[in-house]
Amino acid sequence: MKKLALSLALLAGTAAAANAQSTRFGLKAGVNYTTFSGDGVEDAKYKFGAVGGVAANFGFSESLSLQTELLYSQKGTEIKNSNYNFKLNYIELPIMFRYTLADGKGPFLQAGPQIGYLAKVKLSDGDGNEIKLDNDAYQNIALGYVAAVGYQLESGLSIEGRFNGDINSVGKDNDVNDQQRNRVFSVQLGYMFGGK
Repeated sequence: MKKLALSLALLAGTAAAANAQSTRFGLKAGVNYTTFSGDGVEDAKYKFGAVGGVAANFGFSESLSLQTELLYSQKGTEIKNSNYNFKLNYIELPIMFRYTLADGKGPFLQAGPQIGYLAKVKLSDGDGNEIKLDNDAYQNIALGYVAAVGYQLESGLSIEGRFNGDINSVGKDNDVNDQQRNRVFSVQLGYMFGGK
C-alpha cells in the first residue's frame, strides 16, 4: 500500500510538471545530520554527512511550484556502545510541492515523497577497520517523505532546513536492521539559475 501511494504521488508530480508555466534549473549542496530510528536503535547517535546535486523547479503561479531534485546523500549512524559506524550513500529523487509566501521569493514551505537508491554501504569498527557486509541484507530502494522550510532570494540563492525520513526499513526482512529507518535533518543551500 505504501509503494502504491508513493507511485501515485510520483505520477501526480510528473503530470503537474508537464503543465508548468515556467521552468528553472539549479544546484543544491548541504550538510546532513543523520541517524537510524525504530526498534533496537536506542544506542544510535547522529553523525554528519554531505548532500548535493541538481534541482528543477516547475512554476504554476508566482507562489506555487513543483520542485524535483537528484541528490547524492550520505546517511548512516554511529552505535554508542559498540562504536560501529554505518555509512549508507543514496541517490535520491524528492518530488515536492512548494509554496512561496511572497510571489516567488521570501519564505517558502515544501513537502512531498522521495525515492532513493542505495549506492554504497560501509560498516567500520571503532578503530576504523572495515567490516565486510552482505549487500543483499539491505534494501536497495528507500521510500520516504520530505518536509522543508526555507528562504528564497530574488537573486536565485536559497537556504532551507529539511527533514526526511524513510517509511521502509534499511534492512530486509529477517535481518538485524529490519526495523531501522533513516532519519535525516539537513541544511541546504541552493542556487536557481536566472534569478526570480
